[in-house]
Order: sequence, then structure tokens, then C-alpha cells
Amino acid sequence: MAIEGPLKELSIQDVLQLLDLAHKTGVLTVRSEALDDEAIVHFSKGAIVFAVRRRSTRRLGSLLIRAGKLTQRELDQALDLQRRDPTRRLAEILLEMGSISEEELERQLRFQMEETIYELMAWDEGYFRFEERAEIAQHRLLARVRVESLLMEGARRIDEWTRLESKVPGAEAIPMLSPLKDGETTPIELRADEWEVLAEIDGERDLAGLAADLGRSTFDVAKIIYGLVSTGVVVVKERHGAMPMAELQVAIEQIEAYLNDARLEEAERMANDLERTYPESPELALIAGRTLAAQGRMRAATEAFARAVSLDPLLAEAHFHLGFSAVRTGELRRASDAWETYLRLSPNGNQRQIVTAALTHVKTLNELLQNGV
Repeated sequence: MAIEGPLKELSIQDVLQLLDLAHKTGVLTVRSEALDDEAIVHFSKGAIVFAVRRRSTRRLGSLLIRAGKLTQRELDQALDLQRRDPTRRLAEILLEMGSISEEELERQLRFQMEETIYELMAWDEGYFRFEERAEIAQHRLLARVRVESLLMEGARRIDEWTRLESKVPGAEAIPMLSPLKDGETTPIELRADEWEVLAEIDGERDLAGLAADLGRSTFDVAKIIYGLVSTGVVVVKERHGAMPMAELQVAIEQIEAYLNDARLEEAERMANDLERTYPESPELALIAGRTLAAQGRMRAATEAFARAVSLDPLLAEAHFHLGFSAVRTGELRRASDAWETYLRLSPNGNQRQIVTAALTHVKTLNELLQNGV
């Protein structure tokens, strides 16, 4: 029996506590239309063993690279294996490859899960649904987080954010270096963690992006930025050109309309502008690829679709389009992998018949070429 309801009636903190006390095993899904976001949390006997937000910029591979525990080449190899079988978790693949120790992986997974839950606690609008699933036990549980400790720390952070908001309005605020007056050379003394954050400020990335790139908590970076603003070293501005997620969805629909009307240049221009503001959106990468494919620019389209797949390996439509664009550029192996993944992800898709037929022909052609015919 599922447990579900709106967050306005039962807060996410109450939901987490309920699942903890009942020692539930299963999957909690939380969706927010206002944020156009979704979070998925796996429980095992009341403990959190997996947590991810669809729009999070904090990804395991980036965290490990930043910590110096993984190379980009190793990550690319692991992601390639995951693209072939999206049901496999990246953490398990990295362990099997021997790229990282289990202790370090557990530490980074715990950090990733904790930060996801802290961010989720700030949601006051949305809908939750919990379904009991015994198959959670089929996955290797690499890290566990106790709900009780998260609730205590989450409450403390919410209280302290109230103080920080006077100078740091939120995770989407963009820190910038304060301009110096002519001839001003005032020396400053900063701690090592303050220098680390200061060195990353470029006037483009928001606070959440800085935290993700630094492999640190958004809350901890916000506290450091607050101190730097207080001393006059840094100023903060609202994100320029950003829009609420609901408006972003409307913009994507507008690009769709341009495509349907064959207004391809307008569609591409709008997609490019939005991608610069939202580089982590797989939906934008997907529609950017479609605008390029419609213009016959298949190599650029293939890379756009590949970008969408890397941002969201479970986005079936991206694998569908990647297969067709890859065929047109002669990348038969890549097309075959993309379509096989599409068929795994979309067992009831309307386009299965088309993809199945195309995959059969591509495999036959690939075998002929390999045999030198």
C-alpha cells in the first residue's frame, strides 16, 4: 500500500520521520511543479541508502574528481558502461573497475545523500509518494544515513539560513568580487577555506554551482560567502537571466513550437541562450540536438544528444535521437548502444517497433563491415 499526499499537509521532515520509525523499505518520490524538480530517496529498514535530485548539480563523478580520487578518463569509462546499461549505478561500476576504494566511495555517497536531503527539506510545496519495494535489497548498499541525524542538522541549517539571507538571498545568488577603488590596495587576511572559495568566484556561477564544483556543502559555502560579504570582499547579485522552472518549461514548449513551424534558426538561438543559463538541463540539451538535427547538422546534434544522455542516463528519448543521429554520421556502434539502451528504458514505448527494426539493420550492416564485405 502506497503512502502519499501533498507536502502542505505533511512536511517532508514528517514523512522522513514516519518512514524511519516504521523501519520501511522502499522508494520515496517527491515532485514539485513549482520547482520543476523531482527527488528520489531509497530506504532500507528506515535508513536512507540512496538519494538524488533530478536538477542537482552535485554529481558523484565530479565530487570524486574534485577530491582527487578519480581521473576524468576513469569517469568517462564508467559513464560509457552506465550508458550501455542505465540500470547499473555509477558507484557500483567504479568499484568493479577498481578506480576507487570502498571507504572513499562511502564517504562521498554519504555527503551526496545528506546534501540532497537537506535541499529537499526546504521544499514546502509538492507531492510525495512512498512505495514499499523488497527489491531494494538487490542493490549493494554502499552507504547508509540515519534519518534522525539528518533531521537535527536540517533544522539547524534552516534556522541559520534565516540569518544568512540578509546578505546571501539563496543558493541561486551569484557572488562577485567587490570592485576596488582607484589606488586602493587594502590587504586582507583570510582562512584557507575562505581563499579556496574566493579563488573560484568568477561572477558567473551561482552559490550552488560553486559548492558543487568545490565538492562542498552549499550551506558551508553560503556561510563563507556571508563572511566575505560582511567584510566587503565580495558582493552578491541575483541570477541574471534566470527564470522560474515553470517558466523554463514554457520556454522549452516555445522552442518545440518553433520546430513544428520550421523556424529552425529561432529555435536554435533560443535553445542556445537557455543552455548557457541552464547547462545542467538534459531537456535543453535534448531539444538543442533536435534543432541541430532538423538543420542537417548531424555531428553537432549527436554531441548534443550525447550531452543529454550524460546529464540524465535514464532519459529514453535522448537515447532514441542519439541512435538516429549517430547512424547519419556513420557511428554504427554508438547507434546500436543507444538504441539497445532505449529499448531497455522504454519497454512500452510507441517507437519500439521502429527502433527494433532499425537496430536489426544496423547490427547486420556492422557485421558485414567487420567481416570486410
